[in-house]
Amino acid sequence: AVVSTQSTGKQVMSAEHRKPAITLSVMYFCNIFIETGVLVFLPLAFMTSFCGSDGKPPDRGRCDTLSQDDLWKLTISALGSIVGCTAAFIVGIYLGRLKPLRVSGAIQVVVFLSMFICISNAVTFGIVTAIKIINAFVCMMIWLIVPETFPTVIRNTATGIINSSGKCGAVAGTAMVYLLFYVSPRGVISCFVVIAAVSFVSSLIFDKETNDVPLTET
Repeated sequence: AVVSTQSTGKQVMSAEHRKPAITLSVMYFCNIFIETGVLVFLPLAFMTSFCGSDGKPPDRGRCDTLSQDDLWKLTISALGSIVGCTAAFIVGIYLGRLKPLRVSGAIQVVVFLSMFICISNAVTFGIVTAIKIINAFVCMMIWLIVPETFPTVIRNTATGIINSSGKCGAVAGTAMVYLLFYVSPRGVISCFVVIAAVSFVSSLIFDKETNDVPLTET
């Protein structure tokens, strides 16, 4: 076996591995941005009776506590993440990784776009629960793909780089919601739509099906 003299970081960014490393990093940044952003957004949305993004910005000084109904909504929507992760694991076994990743990414964009429309609080709750399910599905697909994409000698380094991009996304998503919600709910939803669209485009650029592909050493 030929031993490379390059550092693992340089190998990750070599011509062979650069595209999957960058596209997976972008996808993971975007979806952790969405995951943490929605986590912060939901209590604010339930507390202020958010319905669509066309309403007036909530009062900046409002400090209402969450009602018991709101807490139940948060709990149920959070359980959607378990549903999404479980579904991704099952789908990934039978249908592979790439097509489900792309389809779920497209659905995520459409569902976020539906947040611009206000029908009722019940419908809004259904939409945000669907977002939790779909986002967890996409994240789980990425988690399945990452270790299957890179050879053993650089797998840990590549995984670390991609996870770091996710941590950056978590910080950015949290900050975005806190900064924009009391200024423009429409701006919050617009950011989610743009980020979901970037993730979807990245999934189209990423073109490697990793299911049932033998792992390589180098």
